[in-house]
Amino acid sequence: MKGIKVLLGALAIMAITQSCSDDFGPSYDPNVQLPIDLATIDSYIATNNLTVQIHETDIRYIIINEGNGKTVALDDTVYVNYELYLLDGTLVDTNLEQVATNNGIFNPNRTYERFGFIAGRGMVILGFDISTQILTEGGSGTFFIPSVYGYQNIGSTRIPPNSNLKFKIELLEVKK
Repeated sequence: MKGIKVLLGALAIMAITQSCSDDFGPSYDPNVQLPIDLATIDSYIATNNLTVQIHETDIRYIIINEGNGKTVALDDTVYVNYELYLLDGTLVDTNLEQVATNNGIFNPNRTYERFGFIAGRGMVILGFDISTQILTEGGSGTFFIPSVYGYQNIGSTRIPPNSNLKFKIELLEVKK
């Protein structure tokens, strides 16, 4: 009986190890994906004749309103309004009821209110977290997020794998 348990345990370990191998698909390498993402984003920016700034993380952005309030630091609670688009213009998500209604994604089971999270705690995708830290309270901007700072090769319900994202973010409040 003990031999069967050992054999079953070994088979389970082999199955887990094998399922993590490249035999079931290519592994994800953000260092390979990032230049692909940036080329796609830069093409979008050029095609749309946009002038952007480039953050040290390679996130491209346009500040719409400078704001005049507090800056965001790690562990601050921030409140924002946002709109999330794919680069083809498809609105994927927003916390603004009228924007959702106008774009056919209104969900009556959802509460539309300002969105809050704690900066730097992994509560949102990394690109969103970084983007809010670029803004100051009262400011707004448009941010072009490479997939490596988003949903990577996994995607989400309405976001295909390796999708670059366009966020419109308004930083409403920063609580220290």
